[in-house]
Amino acid sequence: MASKAKVCRCDSKPCASGCPCFKAKTLCTADCHSKAPWESVPCLNTEAGLRVKEMKPAEIRKGLCDAGLSPIGDRNEIQKRLAVHFTTLAKKSTPIDGPGNHSSGDSDQVNDLMEAINANEGDFVFILSLSGKMVKATSSKAELRKAYFILSSKVHPDKNANSAASKQAFQAVLESFERLANPEKFEDKDDDDDDGKPAKKRKKTERFTRGNGGCFQTVLRCPRCKDVWKTKDLGLEDAAYNFMMQGIKQYLCGGCFLKFGCMTAIHRCPHCRKPFEYDPDDYHRKITCGNDKCDREFGFWMFNVAARREQEVRREVKLENEALAKTRAQQRRRGARAEKRVGTQTNEQRVQEQLFVLKLVDNCPRCGWELERDMNRDDAKEHLKTCNDEKAIKAYQQKLARRKELEDSRKKGQEIQEEVLAYKTWELNGRQVGQLWMLSENILIRECKKYNLEADGPKHVLISKLGTEIRIREKRMITLGGEDAKYEHDTTPIHKVDEEDLPQNMNSMETDELRCVAASYGLEFDDKNDVKMDILKKLESARLKGSGLLMILDDQSDSKSKRKRRDSDADFSIGEVHKGEESD
Repeated sequence: MASKAKVCRCDSKPCASGCPCFKAKTLCTADCHSKAPWESVPCLNTEAGLRVKEMKPAEIRKGLCDAGLSPIGDRNEIQKRLAVHFTTLAKKSTPIDGPGNHSSGDSDQVNDLMEAINANEGDFVFILSLSGKMVKATSSKAELRKAYFILSSKVHPDKNANSAASKQAFQAVLESFERLANPEKFEDKDDDDDDGKPAKKRKKTERFTRGNGGCFQTVLRCPRCKDVWKTKDLGLEDAAYNFMMQGIKQYLCGGCFLKFGCMTAIHRCPHCRKPFEYDPDDYHRKITCGNDKCDREFGFWMFNVAARREQEVRREVKLENEALAKTRAQQRRRGARAEKRVGTQTNEQRVQEQLFVLKLVDNCPRCGWELERDMNRDDAKEHLKTCNDEKAIKAYQQKLARRKELEDSRKKGQEIQEEVLAYKTWELNGRQVGQLWMLSENILIRECKKYNLEADGPKHVLISKLGTEIRIREKRMITLGGEDAKYEHDTTPIHKVDEEDLPQNMNSMETDELRCVAASYGLEFDDKNDVKMDILKKLESARLKGSGLLMILDDQSDSKSKRKRRDSDADFSIGEVHKGEESD
């Protein structure tokens, strides 16, 4: 006789070691507990319940008070009460499946969601969990970003008639994401133990150190050939792992020689060995991979790097990023020229057919038929005359479309990698406002939105808006905070920065790039009338401000003193000669 399957009841105590679902490491469903409502049984084996079980009693009682519920009861009672509250809020805010405008029928749900967000402002984990994705303070940035996108698609002011409640809710969601994804930036603001000299010390000279407790040198694989990337096998220094994971350098794969970075690499969890999404902002955090049945935290190993090597890497990545910025500018110019050309898909098809006839292309551009080695141009022409197999043509065009889609996806991933590389290089160099020109337009638009600025116009206009806002905020911080203030950006003017902070060769830069450099340092110029030479002169004049005058005066004083010495020496020698003549 077959044994009867155990039933998950949990009628008297929360699901624990005796629960079949708990033993199988699965969550309880509506079929458990004799199909009784989950709210009526003490079970905590759900997403909301597991999150509450990780909280301390004081945190649970605070959450109940914030929700207007009673904090009185034993541990099991208050845990269940808060778990039910979380579940209710999640149900109210559903469906929150992704971006898109909500209809009028969803307005009540969105209003309830905004009300819940505003009522719990400051509880960052709770707010992001209202997205329906249960997050923790140790969740990876990728998981936090998903929750942020889900919520922002619902409470964004543009989708709620710019109401005051939506603005407050959106700011709370944005702050929750920033606080959880980048906690170290806010810890610096709250840290009162500083040396009293932050204004005299540039951010790029500061060194960051930490321990490696609970950290691993995680496994990275090439996105193309899936080979494991190892520093020792490639003859690289151990610290290359640091630079790769921080997002400031890309390296070659030893198998297929593909150059890739941390954003395109395949990352594996050191515990469950499954892939997970990585972001460079996670490098100095301890996270969980987000995979099912794996909730163990881990960090990323940080190898010791000498101060001199750090300076060398800072210069290397700055030059690499400078080259990338020039490449992007060239691509924009080529794209603009291509848009002005008169051309259609028909013309492109004709060109491909002509190349096929000339045997410069092996495959027929219509059906994909391949020319054999011993065939000539007449064979190609004859094939084009009879190439009318609609089924073959359709199949080949679908194949080309899939190939193009894969190529576009690869290019998109590479663009994201380059943008992250540029942003992390900017951070490594102390977040200098004068180097905003090295960032891509997508990053500049994102930074402008962060400061509630209008994100429209060409690149140099975005830089000008962002640079002006940052300088105003930093100046206000200096005024209010004095010597004890912490600074997020380096606003050193152009005549005080180091030579290595400036572009390597401004004479080789295009006019658009020079406009961006001038805008980064807050210089005024006429973007309609000023040509390349005018902007170069203004940059040179600003660079030599003060020091240039001193150099001229010093040169003049040196030349005058030299003339005086020559004259005095000449007079002395002449006098000596005269004396000699008189004596004779």
